[in-house]
Amino acid sequence: MNVLLILVFTALVVFLTMLWLGMYTMHGESMSVPDVKGRPLGDIENLLANTNMTYEITDSIYTEEFARGAVVSQNPKAGKQVKQGRTIYLTINSVLPEMVETPNLIGKSKRIAIPILEITGLKLVSLKYRPDESCTDCVVGLEYLGEEVDPGEKLRKGEGVSLILGQTSDVPTTAPNLIGLTYSEAYELIIASSLNVGSVLSCIGCESAADTSSAFVVNQRPQRNEMINLGTFVDLYLSTDTLQVNTFQTSKDTIPDEVE
Repeated sequence: MNVLLILVFTALVVFLTMLWLGMYTMHGESMSVPDVKGRPLGDIENLLANTNMTYEITDSIYTEEFARGAVVSQNPKAGKQVKQGRTIYLTINSVLPEMVETPNLIGKSKRIAIPILEITGLKLVSLKYRPDESCTDCVVGLEYLGEEVDPGEKLRKGEGVSLILGQTSDVPTTAPNLIGLTYSEAYELIIASSLNVGSVLSCIGCESAADTSSAFVVNQRPQRNEMINLGTFVDLYLSTDTLQVNTFQTSKDTIPDEVE
């Protein structure tokens, strides 16, 4: 009898303990995490009002993919089953754009200055030349929206700037032969030749930006091997048809009117 009473008492204790643990941990009571990605921060409290969940902002970044102040990522992810009272940790898009300091490029060569700009987060939009007795193709200034900026000044990340380069004389350079290159390859060669990328005057077969980037140069202005000044803008005619490229490489006279 004593053994039986001990077993019954033990079973009762175990049952009551499990019942208490289930109530304490809300065992079996879970809910799906709502999707708050892309939502304005002001909407989060309303979305979580009936879920008994809370949120906490753990980080902020700057990206063009989301609106200012919107949620960029969340943890736990949307749809995950969690218990009531769970905290959702959020990363939001900064309201203010990320700022970067303009690097000190004075005296550096164009070849060195351009990668530094890219690493900093600024875009090269053009090359401008100024008479300078010290060197040709060395940086003598940096220009933003038509005004020179000093090293250390802060600009929004991703903004376009112009490099002001020195030029010791007015001796012209030769326009590179771009026929047959893709637009991306031609772009790099034009900049490397101390020239500026002009307009795409036509792009046969192009329907998207990706098409343009991979299209081939079938004509150019100024023409290949033409003597031009440093900083001259080179306009391009493009086509996605490689057969046209093979035809146009033979002679300028074979270029049809719609490409000219």
